[in-house]
Amino acid sequence: MSKVEDFEGLDDVWADWMAEEGLEIEEEIEISLLESRGTLDMQDGTHAQWLDGDLGVLLTFTTEEVTELLDAWDDAVDGNLLALTSLMNWLQGFSGFLSTCQKAKSDLED
Repeated sequence: MSKVEDFEGLDDVWADWMAEEGLEIEEEIEISLLESRGTLDMQDGTHAQWLDGDLGVLLTFTTEEVTELLDAWDDAVDGNLLALTSLMNWLQGFSGFLSTCQKAKSDLED
């Protein structure tokens, strides 16, 4: 049997499976996605979600990152321009993240 012959019946096998089981699984997945659409999860990587016009954002930091961020803030308040630059760089990255979220929302609405 050639490779082409191996795939000739694939469409029929797929259609039979979809009719018997696939549509039920598809419905279960859709229900699960709808039920969890407002959930932000550290484990699955969902860090931003639009729900009813509001953007929810999950931020995760290591203990070291929290300490560095707070120390940079304190140093910037005391006039340290390098610390202020560090904070502004972080904020620039976060602004890029928010812009991506806003574009994704616009794309969904189009």
